[in-house]
Amino acid sequence: MKYRLTLASALAAIALFPGFAIAGWEIEPTHTNVTFEVDHLGLTKTPGQFRKFNADVFLNEKKIEESRVNFTVDANSIDTTVAVRDGELRRAAWLDAEQHPNITFVSKTVKHSEDGRIVISGDLTIRGKTLPVDFNARLTDIINNPFLKIPSVGLVATARIKRTDFGMTKFLPAVADEVELRLQTELNKKP
Repeated sequence: MKYRLTLASALAAIALFPGFAIAGWEIEPTHTNVTFEVDHLGLTKTPGQFRKFNADVFLNEKKIEESRVNFTVDANSIDTTVAVRDGELRRAAWLDAEQHPNITFVSKTVKHSEDGRIVISGDLTIRGKTLPVDFNARLTDIINNPFLKIPSVGLVATARIKRTDFGMTKFLPAVADEVELRLQTELNKKP
């Protein structure tokens, strides 16, 4: 089964025209997000999300290598629930959102790993620097949604990056070098 999803246009359409669908599937906007998490002082994890993003996902569950996942995140939409911190993270020492307003990922290959996961390999660009990154992904399931009584599918993809690789060195080691990125989406079959 093949699915072609354009999250950006679907999210916009859902916001403007409830019930709009792409290729027979509707994005569940309350279950679609791009988030991150970073260790603070070795005591807690500081979570955050990007409120504005576009993604293009093409899934072929029978021939996973024909799939792709590409996304663009608006760096200015960062939200850690602390406005002062969000403002700091937009500055030149961190995301440098004024000079580099977009964070992008372009997949190059999608394949099954030996342990059954899906590995999405591609190029991640942050602050204008592009590096290869592997997202470990999984289709959570294709189920008959018990609430909506229609088929639903989920995709979760995570990657760990070192922020210093992208030129973000401020507050090391108090704020950890390793950052976990997560892309998560849920889609429902159009009735």
